Amino acid sequence: MSVKIKISYKNDEELAGVIRLLSPILQSWKVSKSQEGRYKKAYAVVEPRDDPEK
Repeated sequence: MSVKIKISYKNDEELAGVIRLLSPILQSWKVSKSQEGRYKKAYAVVEPRDDPEK
């Protein structure tokens, strides 16, 4: 099961930090074409890891 996450950010460094944190479970990500408004937007698709204790 994958999860789609909407990321709102002000500058590219913030987005890079979020992508770096999500990288172990990140499948793909893309920046929204519409960058109008107070915050820029990006979308990430993550695949949750299985719980090793199960």
